[in-house]
Amino acid sequence: MHRRHFLHALGALGTAGALGGASAQALAAGPVDGAAEVDDSALAGTSGGTLSTWRGATPAFTLDGLDGRPHALSEWRGRVVILNFWATWCGPCREEIPAMGEVARQYRQRGLALVAVNYKEPLATVKSFVDRLPIDGTVLLDVDGAVYKRFGSLGLPATYLVDRAGNARFWRMGELEWSDAGLHGHIEALLTQKGGTTA
Repeated sequence: MHRRHFLHALGALGTAGALGGASAQALAAGPVDGAAEVDDSALAGTSGGTLSTWRGATPAFTLDGLDGRPHALSEWRGRVVILNFWATWCGPCREEIPAMGEVARQYRQRGLALVAVNYKEPLATVKSFVDRLPIDGTVLLDVDGAVYKRFGSLGLPATYLVDRAGNARFWRMGELEWSDAGLHGHIEALLTQKGGTTA
């Protein structure tokens, strides 16, 4: 896959300030309200900068799917989740969809799920896009961008690995290299961990 080392269309998302500033560094640690430190020292693999450790609380949310039914993140408790924020106009988002789906299929029988949250686009636009380029997971609609904001992202795509207990453990702003050994190491380790019954 052709890598793009930038965050897509920050201006379109209304983000101000430089990525290297103090506010971006604070966001890179994840939300801290009600945070409980998670010890990731036992996790396998090294991402070489591909993934950052998420620290803090994981925002709960419920969003409508393409079927019009509401879906809560808690529905996937007991599974490891790739939570991906994307948009049809985002070039890197479109580029990584096939590789992301391949990873989702590779680990599906072991308990991995893909939840793709569209950022602020109409249902008709998203349905038309998915008809042409299927996403191998559940597509949800963040119609006002509120859930995206709660995760503190600065650009698209933005991807989070959520463990079986429903806690975000790692994240990445920007396109991922889905063949990265470190990424697969983190997925493997989260799949091995227990904890699906944690509240």
